Amino acid sequence: MNAATASTDVVRLALELPLAIVTLDRPAAKNSLRLDEMAAIAPAIGNAVSAGARAVLVRGTRDAFCAGRDLKDTRPDTDDTLAILRERINPVLCAVRDCPVPTIAAVHGPALGFGFGLALACDLAIVADNALLGSPFRNIGAVLDSGGHHHLRERIGPHHAAELIFFGRLLSGREAAAMGLVNRSVAAEALDAIALQTARDIANGPTAAFAASKRILSRARSFEETLDLEALAQAEVLAGPDGIEGVRAFQEKRKPRFIGR
Repeated sequence: MNAATASTDVVRLALELPLAIVTLDRPAAKNSLRLDEMAAIAPAIGNAVSAGARAVLVRGTRDAFCAGRDLKDTRPDTDDTLAILRERINPVLCAVRDCPVPTIAAVHGPALGFGFGLALACDLAIVADNALLGSPFRNIGAVLDSGGHHHLRERIGPHHAAELIFFGRLLSGREAAAMGLVNRSVAAEALDAIALQTARDIANGPTAAFAASKRILSRARSFEETLDLEALAQAEVLAGPDGIEGVRAFQEKRKPRFIGR
């Protein structure tokens, strides 16, 4: 295993290639983040990919994923909220969503506000049964942000989304999984092991093909457009090292050894 680490005080990157692990480490505040700490997530993801990671696991410390933005120093009457969201918060979430390799969120405890958006910006979200997900912005007279409207509308429909937004209702991990908002919920004590094994399995898979699927799934398309994109991707991937290895291994009745190209 090729291992290396790169860290900031709060956002830590560990390389266990082909897997990278991004850990949010501010447990005294349930991993709520200040703006500069949020900003560190994007380069951590970028550094992971540049170092050769084929999947990225995002998690928090001490039984919390991320309780959102730390609002202690927020001054809504004088802050430039538009600039903060457009220039500082939204680019971080886009960096996670647009990451060219699979991303997996492992969610313990609260995933609220920005943390909710961060978890759902990942390709997969595996959550503890007793995790707490949502955005109680109703309680502070604010609008759901961090991509929450998009994820709720796409995954549970506008009517269920409106109910959660209007009432500020938070979901347990078990409820979120039952609604299809996250991939699955597991016992809290098993989450770390299951998420880590899931991420490792993906990282060792045909990640060039996964990257193609990420691009195809990135937005709604017509049936015909999807067919054409699949054909283009298939032609490219099957001509590459992983495609050649996969077909050869099938023909030779052995397990393939993928390298992510």
